[in-house]
Amino acid sequence: MRKSWKNWMCVALAAAMTIGMSMSVLAVEKIDKVTITFSYDEEPKSGESVGSVKANTSSNQFYIDNVEYINDVDTWSVGDLPVVRVDLTARDGYKFSYTSKSHFSLSGCNAEFDRAKIYDDGVTMELKVELKRVGGKLSEVENYEWVGTTAVWDSLEGAKSYEVRLYKDERSVTTVTTNNTSYDFGSYISREGSYAFKVRAISDYNNRAGEWTDFSDDYYVDEDNVSYHGGGGTWQQNQRGWWYAYAGGGYPKNEWKQINNVWYYFNWEGYMLTGWQNISGNWYYLDGSGAMTTGWQYINGNWYYLNGSGVMQTGWQYINGNWYYMDRSGAMYANRQTPDGYYVNASGARVN
Repeated sequence: MRKSWKNWMCVALAAAMTIGMSMSVLAVEKIDKVTITFSYDEEPKSGESVGSVKANTSSNQFYIDNVEYINDVDTWSVGDLPVVRVDLTARDGYKFSYTSKSHFSLSGCNAEFDRAKIYDDGVTMELKVELKRVGGKLSEVENYEWVGTTAVWDSLEGAKSYEVRLYKDERSVTTVTTNNTSYDFGSYISREGSYAFKVRAISDYNNRAGEWTDFSDDYYVDEDNVSYHGGGGTWQQNQRGWWYAYAGGGYPKNEWKQINNVWYYFNWEGYMLTGWQNISGNWYYLDGSGAMTTGWQYINGNWYYLNGSGVMQTGWQYINGNWYYMDRSGAMYANRQTPDGYYVNASGARVN
């Protein structure tokens, strides 16, 4: 009789534990709404360092572990979209179960839901949020100088174009707009004097002009050199080829020359070159008009890629989101295996 009583007690205890565990599982409540308010330590501004951002919640169902910008930049530029990652942890008795936008209430800093992922059976969540785009003006262009009669400067992230203003003896001569980071003012340097320039960037995001730089260093041209540098040159041709004659006499030779915003190369005799040319250890392709080419070029049955400076590329190159392989001659691989074991498709893009 005692043995039966003990058996019954064990069965009852086991049943009670099972019920208790079931009740414990049932007691975990799903978090229906994630409510977060964002605030800046310092609002993102063009030219400023990335800094930090804050996130707070009044919820008693979860807490915030970490919040940080995840943009891969050191400083902000006009048009940048700040993206914030927030790490959340559910409190005891709660779990995350929803990742759709309707279950999130975000405020402050023009916060907008991007996406969310749940980990650890609902215990943790990674939330990504987009904040207000960086507005305002672009910062000042840096490292601007003369290279011969060509004004050059560093590219500025977020700029779609540049305005360049030429001065002679501190008086404005002309203002031009270019998509490049250089401009040849040779045709404007037609009188003796001191020439300088200023440059400013135009934003790709809001089309606003940035700040003008200070004056560049002076480029002084004396009376003897005026005829070489400027005076609105013209193209000339004879049986041997084309050259560019300055109005006052002379012509460019053994050098690159930017004419009407296009780069040409002239040999030691002053004749314009075309086709493949090895210049100072780099290969360039100059089309039939003599213009230096950039980007993808289809030449004699092969694709080649020339960077923004016109230099032919070899080996692996990451272009517009895909990897491409160019052999030693610069020709792109397609529909085949590369020397290091990868496969590229008919368009040349790596697929494994």
